[in-house]
Amino acid sequence: MSSSRTDRIKTTRRLIIVGRVSLAAGGFVLLKSLGNKLGLDVLEMSPLFSALVAASVFLLGFLLNGVLSDYKESEKLPGELASALFLLAMEVKAVSIHTPGAQVQDDLEAIRDLGSSTLRWIKGEIITDQVMSSYELTYAHMVKASTWLAHSSLKGQLMIEMAAIMRCLNRIEVIRETDFAAMVYLLAYSAASILCAGLALIKTDTTSFYNNSFFLFSLAWLLIFILHLISDLDNPFGFSDMASAEDVDLTILESTQIKLEKIC
Repeated sequence: MSSSRTDRIKTTRRLIIVGRVSLAAGGFVLLKSLGNKLGLDVLEMSPLFSALVAASVFLLGFLLNGVLSDYKESEKLPGELASALFLLAMEVKAVSIHTPGAQVQDDLEAIRDLGSSTLRWIKGEIITDQVMSSYELTYAHMVKASTWLAHSSLKGQLMIEMAAIMRCLNRIEVIRETDFAAMVYLLAYSAASILCAGLALIKTDTTSFYNNSFFLFSLAWLLIFILHLISDLDNPFGFSDMASAEDVDLTILESTQIKLEKIC
């Protein structure tokens, strides 16, 4: 995927996200208008309101700090995968130098196919079982390639690179499937909902209705947007999710795949 196309997709997804957040925030303003007409705005402004705001901000800050640290770690994984794949290909190519006459073309093609499968898997185009099947096939080819080496340390290096690839694949799978502190997520969503609903049901007179509606919309928009951002950052490999716009950069992995094609 070209850089310009990737940027266009991200921009489109961000615009969709902003639209959805605005609609959700507008829903609380509509709730306030409905409550005002039906006489459901029975709550009074209380000093406890500031405590609820502080609790919500604390929870959001805790979540955001946690997912950002995981996101920073995830940014390294495409580079580590690209390095392992490229070094593996170069080492297999060197087998024919260590052992003249060694046939390693099929082994190089297996590495190329593994790189392609890995890239497609990260983008959500194939399932985990498929990329693991490709890995197992490549591992068998590496064992075959190592038989051409007698006492070279390169034999062990092939297995080291394969182990590095497996660690990266497993780490990506864990990040995808694991939510950061699910109970804290529940608390944050609950606190934000209670806060916005409470603001929608606070008593207001006619002169302050529009003023309060504006601040309700602004606060709800910010809270919902931050919650969506946290959820998005929690899965940096959500390329197949149209609601995900903040994913790790795969440029290094894509350029490495082009190099693998040339090597083969």
